[in-house]
Amino acid sequence: MRTLSITDARAALVGGAVMGCGGGGEIAEGMELVERYAAEGFELHLAEVDELPQSAMVVCPYGVGSLDPDLDDPSYRGLTVAAEYPALTAVKDLQQHMGITFDAVISGELGGWALADAFYVAAALKVPLLDADPAGRAVPEVQHSLLYVGGISITPQVVTNEFGESIVVQRVANDFRDEALVRTFSTISRGTAWVADHPAPLADVRRASIPGAISTAERVGRAFMNHESSGDAAAAVAAAGGGSVLFGGTVASCSYEDRDGFTFGEFTVTGERRHQGSELRIWYKNENLISWLDGEAFVTTPDLLCVLDEELHEPLTNPHAEVGKRVAIVGLPAPAQWRTQAGLDVFGPRTFGFEVDYRSLEEVTGSDAERSLP
Repeated sequence: MRTLSITDARAALVGGAVMGCGGGGEIAEGMELVERYAAEGFELHLAEVDELPQSAMVVCPYGVGSLDPDLDDPSYRGLTVAAEYPALTAVKDLQQHMGITFDAVISGELGGWALADAFYVAAALKVPLLDADPAGRAVPEVQHSLLYVGGISITPQVVTNEFGESIVVQRVANDFRDEALVRTFSTISRGTAWVADHPAPLADVRRASIPGAISTAERVGRAFMNHESSGDAAAAVAAAGGGSVLFGGTVASCSYEDRDGFTFGEFTVTGERRHQGSELRIWYKNENLISWLDGEAFVTTPDLLCVLDEELHEPLTNPHAEVGKRVAIVGLPAPAQWRTQAGLDVFGPRTFGFEVDYRSLEEVTGSDAERSLP
């Protein structure tokens, strides 16, 4: 077990934002949350899955919502924002409901803000954060989790919002139905809700998660930060994550809409330098999920489509693509668990309504990305 310094935590958030594939929340919000727990005197301890008793009870906190909510909706006027951070409230309420105390926290997904949620809760509760993750990237819906693929119950579950309102979900038909319930709560909570769920012993959680995920995000973040202004950030990220630089160029078109609690959109990039004469199109539902190169299906979910803003020298989150912006796109291989048939049945391209068969990043690019993973 090691204590993460603020520098370590920042690197992990940057890496989480890269691996968030355009989703996982804004990194500025995540950085503010890390600064908050540091100011409150908290420490964050990162534990490998073998360092804790297998009977240790684990909880998974995360946020759910649109990337572009209407913050000026008059229906929220007069509501008071709670002093306690909602993710922490959700976990405390779940502890009270179950009559237990959690021994460890696991992040719900990677992302610039998503990771900070888990960081803050673990630090505030003075319990370790597992160096593991049930997604290995950011994902748009609650069933997009290896905890669901692994058969771990999502309930009991607590859902809260920034106003301190809290509900307990005792049981649901399945995780797809839970997605509908949680998303509905988020849409009437100024676009965002926080969840605490999948309470389970570590022995169960470890078989349905990706070991070393937080350390991987930290490594990717350091690689990006060390090269962010040199023009080599894309190559550094690809090397750190065992992937490939897919494309580079200028955003030629972009559009998005906020619908049903999600941000849907797409953008096209006109190639430059070695990609001159080609065009890459990316479609997203919160996260970048499907791409087409010159009209042909290219890299798709569950593999990672990471977009880097070469002008601002930061990961590009959705829906912030703008015409004329120079970007680089890096592909990283999905964890092996997502590439199984069970994983693809939950998070493959066809689950989003596209008549596209999944082809691995290595097959599409002709690379040895998977074999080069650290």
